[in-house]
Amino acid sequence: MQKETSNLESSVRERRRNLRRRDALEILLKARDGLIAEMAEEIRLRKDALLDSAGEQNVLGFEFQEIEDRYTSRLQALNSILENLEYRRPRLAHRIETINSTRDNLKKDLNELVSRFDQWDLVDVNVSEMSDSSLLVVISFTADDYGE
Repeated sequence: MQKETSNLESSVRERRRNLRRRDALEILLKARDGLIAEMAEEIRLRKDALLDSAGEQNVLGFEFQEIEDRYTSRLQALNSILENLEYRRPRLAHRIETINSTRDNLKKDLNELVSRFDQWDLVDVNVSEMSDSSLLVVISFTADDYGE
């Protein structure tokens, strides 16, 4: 009975953490949208100065630098916080592949297979000789799967 209560409490705590995280995400997404809208309006209002290619008033000049200084650090900070709040635990995915090969072709066949699964971690390789001198190769892969 104690273990069931503990699992239930743990589940409730996890659900509450997820709700707080979701609430914080929604607030910060609205804040970021507001900041981007404010920056867009300022760019629109300074259009002539930003597009003037003569002298110091072009996109590399003071007008652009002022907008960049005012908004980029805040946007980067918001994006960093959002990225941390959006963290999702990965699900571990497994994959087993087999190859029928020969001693002469084993290296080439293995390299070809591993290159097809370069985003996966190679876990294990087992090679068994068959009765007709061919080789059966069993390769295990794993990867973090974040889903959609």
